[in-house]
Amino acid sequence: MPLNRRHFHALAGAAASAAALTPWLAAHAQAQAASSSSSLSALHEAAKKEGELTWYIVYLPSEDAELMSRTFTARYPGVKVNVVRTTAQVAFQRLNQDLKAKTANCDVFSSTDVAHYLDLKKRKLLTKYVPAASASMDKRLQNLDPDGYFHVASVAMIGLVYNTQKVKPADAPKSWNDLVDPKWRGLVSVGHPGFSGFVGVWAIEMRKLYGDGWFKKLAANKPQVGRSIIDTVTTVTSGERSIAAGPINLAATMADKGNPLAIAAPKEGPVLMLSPSAIMANAPHPNASKLFMEWLLGSEDVDKLSVERFGVPKRAGAKPRPGVLGLDDSKAALRPDPQESVDGVPEVIDLWRDAFGV
Repeated sequence: MPLNRRHFHALAGAAASAAALTPWLAAHAQAQAASSSSSLSALHEAAKKEGELTWYIVYLPSEDAELMSRTFTARYPGVKVNVVRTTAQVAFQRLNQDLKAKTANCDVFSSTDVAHYLDLKKRKLLTKYVPAASASMDKRLQNLDPDGYFHVASVAMIGLVYNTQKVKPADAPKSWNDLVDPKWRGLVSVGHPGFSGFVGVWAIEMRKLYGDGWFKKLAANKPQVGRSIIDTVTTVTSGERSIAAGPINLAATMADKGNPLAIAAPKEGPVLMLSPSAIMANAPHPNASKLFMEWLLGSEDVDKLSVERFGVPKRAGAKPRPGVLGLDDSKAALRPDPQESVDGVPEVIDLWRDAFGV
């Protein structure tokens, strides 16, 4: 269509408006950034008066949790993080003992079991706090709790893992259903949903994909069953088993150390594991806790540490290390919602024990 005088003036006016608007948008973004920085500075000052916080942490090994503690203090001098690292059920038991004794020890509670948070929220034992930093996370990780009492602090994925000395890439498993394929009979490793929360969530997704009878098919294929999901990577690394449903980050870490391991993304999607964090309602250091939650959810420091350890970064657009599945590589990732995780795990444990006898 030819450009007449009326069109020309309309376009010129639009261009002029856009040109006038662009500096305003830039200034608005700068103002928002300055406001956020000012808020964090004020929170840091308040946190320094408290001096410390205590972090009950489950989803990291002790050495990584201690490194996180030191990194936070380097970023926010004057605020120390006391790390208490245990397994999920031990941490929850300890927390409940604190609560029963009316002793406020824990400031920030970071577990791998979402049921803990639903229970604590129901009992009004969590602080409602939505960190501004949560807006920087991938949208799939936001609003884990629509009411704002707990938030995603760590992301992991369960995928298919195989031993490269025993399995050629062309023969690598491509589907979760390969775990019940007779050609892998006696060569599969899995965890137990009665002992591992991660395996419980994975089992929920297998049931949704294939139905209740799938677990009997799995049992008939004679897999090695360990308690922890970590055991699956150990047995495949040693060559005791050839393939497994295991944590991708651990497999990638072991492969980086020279072990004969590789990862395959199931065509149905990996299972996304979300580990929450929350501030306790009786937290003795509330400002330090809020500052820590801001850092835990949205800091480049945390994503950098995660990527270095072959983990999944949380911030929108952030990339993992090569060979590790990130959120942008896993648009079909499988994950139950929090209530589904709570309701579904006891049911899959019963199905599992009926199939395996243990």
